[in-house]
Amino acid sequence: MSFSVATVRAFAEAGLRRASTLAQGVNANQVVSRAAAALEPVTYRIRVVGEVAKLVYKAERLAPPTQATLAEAQQVGQSLVQSVRQGAYKSWATADMAKGAVLAGEAFTFFLLGEIVGRRNLVGYAV
Repeated sequence: MSFSVATVRAFAEAGLRRASTLAQGVNANQVVSRAAAALEPVTYRIRVVGEVAKLVYKAERLAPPTQATLAEAQQVGQSLVQSVRQGAYKSWATADMAKGAVLAGEAFTFFLLGEIVGRRNLVGYAV
């Protein structure tokens, strides 16, 4: 479908006329008050989520990881990488490899479920 320059210009001029007639009766204070009214439920929900997160944090006695925990995780990761480089996986039993594959699939599934929940949509982002 092709549009001529005159057709596009006519659409643009009609849109500008419509926008200018709509804007004539609008007061800046009305726009601000409507925007504030629209944002009020959002800010309320954000505060509620924050308070619930605080309660869960206290109830579960959550805390950021300590330096010792981070160092231990780094050491385990480095030893795993070193054993894979040396070919230690060649001596693993088939059952152990199957367990590892199931655990990796489970972790990936939880990641995907988190993505779906975060987007609030099964496929892609709602635009």
